Amino acid sequence: MDIVESKQISEPIKSEAQISHLALDIGGSLIKLVYFSTNSDSSSSSKDSVAVSSGNEGRPVLEGKLHFAKFETAKINDCIDVIRSKQLRLSGFQKHGAPAGEKCTIKATGGGAYKYADLFKEKLGICLDKEDEMDCLVAGSNFLLKAVHTEAFTYMDGQKEFVQIDHDDLYPYMLVNIGSGVSMIKVDGPGKFERVSGTNVGGGTFWGLGEAFNKVQEF
Repeated sequence: MDIVESKQISEPIKSEAQISHLALDIGGSLIKLVYFSTNSDSSSSSKDSVAVSSGNEGRPVLEGKLHFAKFETAKINDCIDVIRSKQLRLSGFQKHGAPAGEKCTIKATGGGAYKYADLFKEKLGICLDKEDEMDCLVAGSNFLLKAVHTEAFTYMDGQKEFVQIDHDDLYPYMLVNIGSGVSMIKVDGPGKFERVSGTNVGGGTFWGLGEAFNKVQEF
């Protein structure tokens, strides 16, 4: 799926009839769910809209919004219940002309895409089409830096200052991904990157310390 323009939107999950392009990132601490919903009426705000294409020149570009939701990985059944109740597993499958007998698949990345593959098949009857996590991370970062002018900024002394990105001088850059652990990736160009360092001390450690010192039970 090629995204022409992106903007993060926080809205309630809509009906299945408006939704397509569901994908998951199943990490060690959190499950991140993203889906695309088409505009249901002409009153939808254009500044909040995105345009996506399947990559097939014969298909029209769709306009709509990207939606994000997160769940604790330890409570993966909550994520499964939402996908089932909103019929998100059918999103972008039947509407795009897939044969009725063809297996239903959704894109997924992260270690949980392997660990919980059988659970998703048992509970929802879907197969997780696994993508490489680093490939997705770098491709997404490259896209955001090129397409969203307010994506890059510095934050010092409580002040945020946006940074103008020169698309002709974007590479190389260092991408630091902070999840349950931390990975440091040198990006030299589209599809050209290498992991140069990292540590298992990251968000998982922070979460564990927060639970220990503050008796926090939820993310």
